[in-house]
Amino acid sequence: MAFHRIRLTTALLAVLITLAVALTGSAAAAGLRVEGPRGTIFQGNVRPYVGTLRDQDGIRHTTAQSTALGALVTASRNKPFPYTKTWYDGFGGGWAGFLVDSINGVQGGGSYWVFKVDNVLQNAGAGAVPVTANSHVLFYFTSFDADGNTLPTLGLIGPGHATVGAPLTYTVTKYDDQGVGTPAAGAWVWINGVGTKTDGAGHVTVRLGKPGLFSVRSTLQGTVRSRTLWVRAVTS
Repeated sequence: MAFHRIRLTTALLAVLITLAVALTGSAAAAGLRVEGPRGTIFQGNVRPYVGTLRDQDGIRHTTAQSTALGALVTASRNKPFPYTKTWYDGFGGGWAGFLVDSINGVQGGGSYWVFKVDNVLQNAGAGAVPVTANSHVLFYFTSFDADGNTLPTLGLIGPGHATVGAPLTYTVTKYDDQGVGTPAAGAWVWINGVGTKTDGAGHVTVRLGKPGLFSVRSTLQGTVRSRTLWVRAVTS
C-alpha cells in the first residue's frame, strides 16, 4: 500500500510540475511593437497566443510554443487590428509555415512585413521563432536595398523621470539586420511633438520647462522610427 502511495504521489508531482511549466510559458508577456509606414500600430507587452490557427484553406495548425506570431495574434485581438497570413508547406510542424502578409490593411507595393527579435532580423516565419518574457519583438513594413537589407531600425533609451529645468539625455542607436548598433547622428528626438537633433554620438540633451507626462520618440529619414518612451517631470 505504501508503495502505491509513493507511486501516486510521484505521478501527481510530475503532473503539477508539467502544469506549472505550461502555465509559466503561456503567461510570459513579451514586448511587442508593430510599425507601419505612417505610424505605430501597436506598442506594449502581450502574452503570446498559443493554440490553433487556420490557414487560407481552413486547415488547422497547432502549437504549444510562445512565438512572435503568437504575440502578434494577441495584440491584434486586444487593440484590435486586422492581419493576414499565408501557410506554406515544407517549413515544419506547429506554426512554422505561417508567413505574415499584411497588418492593419498594409501590404504590397514593393515592401514587405518582416520582424526582428532583440534587434536582429529573423529569417524564418513568425510562427517558427520562439519568444520569452525577455524578448523584444518588432514587426515593421520595409523595402529592401540592392544588397537585400531592410531599413535600419532605431533604438531609443533615456530616463523616465525628470526634474523641471534639469538636463535630460537621450541616446538614439541605429540597428542593422544583424543587430549591430551605430550612433544615429542627426536623428530627431521628439518630446510632445517638439524636435531636437542628436549629435554625432547619437545623444541629445534637453530640459523640460513644466511638470507633466511627456512622450518621447525618435525618427530619422531612411529608418524605422523608435519606440515611444514616457517621461514624467516634477518640480524639485
